[in-house]
Amino acid sequence: MHRKTRKRLRHLARENGRGKLVELPLEFEGERAFVIWDWAVLGRRRFKARIDLDPTLLRKIGGSAGDYAYRGRLVLPRPQDN
Repeated sequence: MHRKTRKRLRHLARENGRGKLVELPLEFEGERAFVIWDWAVLGRRRFKARIDLDPTLLRKIGGSAGDYAYRGRLVLPRPQDN
């Protein structure tokens, strides 16, 4: 099993024609990358809603903080659409 490393993703999102900086937890599993959109705890288990990313579109920004910027299109779920 691959060791997970957690970082932060910063992405400029468009909402209602305006730019908005979004910061989300970022996880790597092997060569795959995910942002954590939401999570819930049930007993000892933690369930995560993850969005799969193209890791080739990630660019490391910052030093030891481990922050990344995503150059691709990130489509985030909207609660009002559920």
